[in-house]
Amino acid sequence: MAASQLVQPRPLGAAASASAGSRVSVLELYDDPHSEYSAKVKVALHAKGLAWTPLALPCGTTRSPEFRAVNPLGKIPALWVTFEDGRKEMLVESEVILEFLEDAFPAAPPLLPRDALARSKARLVSRFHDLYAEPALRQLYPQVAPSVREPRVVQEAVAGFKERMSELAALLPPVAAAAAAAPDASAAAGVGGSSSGNAFALGALQPGGGLGLGDCAYPALLLYAELILPVLELGTEPGAGRGRGLGSEPRPTADNGSGLVRGDEVRGRGLEGGRGMGAVYAAHPRLWAWRQALWGHPAVQEVFSELRPAAEEWVAMKLKQ
Repeated sequence: MAASQLVQPRPLGAAASASAGSRVSVLELYDDPHSEYSAKVKVALHAKGLAWTPLALPCGTTRSPEFRAVNPLGKIPALWVTFEDGRKEMLVESEVILEFLEDAFPAAPPLLPRDALARSKARLVSRFHDLYAEPALRQLYPQVAPSVREPRVVQEAVAGFKERMSELAALLPPVAAAAAAAPDASAAAGVGGSSSGNAFALGALQPGGGLGLGDCAYPALLLYAELILPVLELGTEPGAGRGRGLGSEPRPTADNGSGLVRGDEVRGRGLEGGRGMGAVYAAHPRLWAWRQALWGHPAVQEVFSELRPAAEEWVAMKLKQ
């Protein structure tokens, strides 16, 4: 995405309810197209209908003195916030950014329910990603390159990630059995988007039953897991590669670009059989229903238009090492 491109689904600041001078006038985001945490923030921005300008890193790196001068932690995503009175502040850490967006734009589609207990549950699911799920998946990244792959490390890391997925499934409220069909069941055809809003992380506790703060981090995590686990556990290149040299099976035309998968279309995509993410989804149908709902949400589809090719190209690059 070009640094000068403006993403503006809805006029910025229309949802703000703060006093004059403290209202936000401009959002600018430093991010990385490969980054799970950048994707988390962009899902939230799209879900709330907010405009932002993507910024190129000074000198192309987070290590540059120019970037460290405004962001001492040198981390992305990083959000520049300009207020109507001219003040400018930078926020880092994806969770902090999401909480700020919710506080600054409360009238935009809410990411948190009003009930205090439900809000805490949403925050727990979101924090579980940052503290447990993503660090477990991160252990697998170095193993994608065949030249440095260690079978024992792979076995332990895959088992650890699957254990985290089991814990995650236990945090999610149940959803109707038909919507929770595993990937090898035909009932999965109807899961996703507006047709099964209660399949999101908080289900009926979230306003409108739709996407909320607890959901934003997981599309990227599950996408990377579906790409990486077939390489490491099945010994095959992931079929989700879709013509980018990562799989032999073409992209199913029935998903209309959304990534939704019918029960008869999972073969060759690392979702079938007793291993890979297919085993995780089969063991935890609630995760499969959630995955399908996430993939069908417009905010996720917008982010995937950039993230998916970047992730696939990264895996392809690592497989050549």
